Amino acid sequence: MKRGAFLGCTVFLLLIVGLVVSAGDRVPHEAIVINNDYEFTVENGVCAGTGTLDDPYVIAGWIIDAGYDDYGIRIHGTTRAFRIENVEISGAAKAAVYLSYVSNAEILDSLFVGNWTGITFNFATYNQIDNCTFEDNTDGIHFYFSSENQIMNCYFEESDTAIWLDASDRNQLLRNYVTTAHMAIYLNFGSEENTILGNAFIDNLHHAHTDDPNFWDDGAEGNYWGGFEAIDADEDGIWDSPFEITSDGDKDNFPLMLHPLVEPPPPASCDI
Repeated sequence: MKRGAFLGCTVFLLLIVGLVVSAGDRVPHEAIVINNDYEFTVENGVCAGTGTLDDPYVIAGWIIDAGYDDYGIRIHGTTRAFRIENVEISGAAKAAVYLSYVSNAEILDSLFVGNWTGITFNFATYNQIDNCTFEDNTDGIHFYFSSENQIMNCYFEESDTAIWLDASDRNQLLRNYVTTAHMAIYLNFGSEENTILGNAFIDNLHHAHTDDPNFWDDGAEGNYWGGFEAIDADEDGIWDSPFEITSDGDKDNFPLMLHPLVEPPPPASCDI
């Protein structure tokens, strides 16, 4: 990083009190557009890092009101590692965060409210979305031709489609909570060999749809499907009947009776 960029970054770090700040300390910023490795600059909201896997560039601590611009953060065609952390983005007409032809990116601890799509990946691989919240977006996350990514520990509320994969393979969807969506998970256009495990689906009109084979359990545990009940004869906490995803055979063979993020039902009692 150049000396001037370092000094500017230091000022920003003082303003936001470190790289990881609370939501109350987020600072307003205009929309960010990065189209090559040389545009990871302080002016584009980058306040730390050298772009390596051990020391990624960091974009953190911003509130971005896209004002119906297409994107809040758009990063295209880069080769360096980077992290988007503790940002809040609203009002994007296309996507709050749009990553295209990138790898080795992380999106962490962020809030996306009232966008057309919260996060869009296009031809993106080996990236991670972790501990993010998606509220009142038309779609939460949408992947196009994007494989080997992770979506984990995220919360989705009030979506048309919460997680939508088009022609995207071998992604991992782990320990997410999806509620009040028209469609919680939609796997389309040949999306195959994705792993959907440990998630909780609550009060969705449709929990899941897939056109092609994917993995809905690990051979011992699967996901929690709100409204689904069967028999648990061996009392191991796993329903003895599978949760059917499609009539073609995709199923969760080990649907969970309980989930850490779901309040358990009250114990049976006799009212006298």
